[in-house]
Amino acid sequence: MIRWLFAAALLSAIAPPASAEWTKNQRVRFVGSCIEGCQATPNLSGPGKAACPTACNCLADQGEKTMTPADFEEADKAAAKDKMTPKMDELAKHFPACARQALGK
Repeated sequence: MIRWLFAAALLSAIAPPASAEWTKNQRVRFVGSCIEGCQATPNLSGPGKAACPTACNCLADQGEKTMTPADFEEADKAAAKDKMTPKMDELAKHFPACARQALGK
């Protein structure tokens, strides 16, 4: 799911806050997949790759504000079919800010 979301975020309304945080397993899956996708980005500099964990944790923090655990599972199923959900689109909009923050810009 995260590779798809990461790609969408790079190509790029905040929703009302969700009431629940993701499960620990969901967060671990999200961050791990995000870091893997981020570090696999072609032509990403060394400092950019080093910033991936921070950027992905920031994105997970934003995701927990806008996506319930059920939204996460729905997004995960959609991503397995190479599709996006509206919540995934919303979350992708946060990636540029998270990346800038991770790079200290």
